[in-house]
Amino acid sequence: MTVSRLPPVQFTHAGVFVTDLDRAERFYTDVLGFIASDRGVASTGHRLVFLTQDPQMHHQLVIFSGNPGNLPFNTVNQLSFPLKSLEDLRTCFQFLTQGGHGPLDQVDHGNAWSVYFRDPDANPVELYVDTPFYTPQPCKEPLDLKQSPAEILERTERMCRARKGFLTRDDWMETIRRRLLAERR
Repeated sequence: MTVSRLPPVQFTHAGVFVTDLDRAERFYTDVLGFIASDRGVASTGHRLVFLTQDPQMHHQLVIFSGNPGNLPFNTVNQLSFPLKSLEDLRTCFQFLTQGGHGPLDQVDHGNAWSVYFRDPDANPVELYVDTPFYTPQPCKEPLDLKQSPAEILERTERMCRARKGFLTRDDWMETIRRRLLAERR
């Protein structure tokens, strides 16, 4: 495999087309807590809204009105948003459940705990928290966010250690760091 010799790039935002811009903006602001940092009309003529939760980033998500050429299917696989802690994920899960934003799918990926649901345009949305473990992907096991954080952590560690290729997250990150350094020389 050849790795680009260009400087490293970082993913910062995604843009998606929505059928009702105002409804989508309300969803992302009222449900997920974004604010509109800007709005306007793109060079293509589509209305757009820039959304952020980070004062250092002008936008983390851009929503565009309409369909880009009447595509026959949804081209978005998922929009993923990291959270800082398992407690934050549990709080979001309770909020989404109480707000009727289901169905919700709770997944233990071994390297992340996730809650999946859909926005008003049926785009899959993932809220997730990295775990302290690495296990080869894909990995999709049940997650019960009604359990205590200690119970969730213990179950995930047991599951990850039972799978071939287990590492701690720190060890995995060091492995990736070394690979990137070696490939970019």
